[in-house]
Amino acid sequence: MIAVLGATGTIGSHVAAGLVEHGAQAVALVRDPSRPGLQLPAARADLRDPASLRAAFDGAERLFLLTPHGPDQDLLEANAIDAAVAAGVRRIVKISGGAPSLGPNGPTTTAVAHWRSERWIEESGLQFCFLRPSFLMQNLVAMQPKARLLLAPMGRAPIAMVDARDVAACAVAALVDERAADQVWHLTGPAGVTFNDVARQMGVRYVNVPPRLAAAGLRRRGASAFEVEHAVRMAAYFASGAGGAPTDAVRRLTGRAPRPLQQFLTEKGNRR
Repeated sequence: MIAVLGATGTIGSHVAAGLVEHGAQAVALVRDPSRPGLQLPAARADLRDPASLRAAFDGAERLFLLTPHGPDQDLLEANAIDAAVAAGVRRIVKISGGAPSLGPNGPTTTAVAHWRSERWIEESGLQFCFLRPSFLMQNLVAMQPKARLLLAPMGRAPIAMVDARDVAACAVAALVDERAADQVWHLTGPAGVTFNDVARQMGVRYVNVPPRLAAAGLRRRGASAFEVEHAVRMAAYFASGAGGAPTDAVRRLTGRAPRPLQQFLTEKGNRR
């Protein structure tokens, strides 16, 4: 049995669909099992309620771990890891942060939380697979051009953007592979692309917005202080060029090449 935490999000919904397509025995762990649109059988589990996690993990051998960004992300993931150990789960496949960002001095609290969770999993003795995706192409959907201008504080360095569907396919492969060893994968698209490249493929012009103006815009749209800080710090991280090197991890895990940016923009109708 595969337990899936995060089955309703950008990556997790594709993981759920992939497990269904594969015919795997899996269950989505959610706070409200009656919610519509779930692609897997569901069981109640709340990351803030360790007892509910232990009950939900009963009979599970593998766990897909993906939690929302938040100030206490590492604590919530620790609850899940501890409950998994107590329930006899043998392997965790975790969606983590980009490889260069991880560490005790990572660029954001989320990056540090991912690093702490990875260490906690390793120290638990469980088998593991850590998937460390680069910038998700799906993030571009929230950056829709205005007046034929793509406004973002992302600098001009290349970013090896990856499609969330390819990340999910890697997760499914890691979850169903009976021979999988402890592994760490940095997941990227096929090439580094700049935001100038993105804008050109959208048919608009890129404007590199100063971080303070980007932060002000996020606050006007109702973003929390945590969300603003995370977005601005991650933008600076990618602007530094830290996420620009592509890898062959998607091909090695799934047997096929990752989707290029042009395919994502065409399929999603994000050309302008």
